[in-house]
Amino acid sequence: MTAQQIYRALQDFDGAASACRDAAKAGFLEWAMGLPCASSAMNEARSALLHIEALPGDACAAQIFVGYLRDASQVLPAPVRRGGAGARRRVLH
Repeated sequence: MTAQQIYRALQDFDGAASACRDAAKAGFLEWAMGLPCASSAMNEARSALLHIEALPGDACAAQIFVGYLRDASQVLPAPVRRGGAGARRRVLH
């Protein structure tokens, strides 16, 4: 299912805040699992956002879904080592 189809389906979703969050999460996971293996989720999310942001809508579940896509379109920060076992050995000895 494409991101636009999921977005339109979430526009019709009517429920409590927790149900909207669950529906948006399920929609995002369905979109992510449907991506081709060789594709980049970050690039696919950016592409999906270009098409979705032009669509009208203000439903809670749809907006949460767009938030998930925005998060997926960002570059992850590089992991930072904090010392671990080597730092503990230096402190103890």
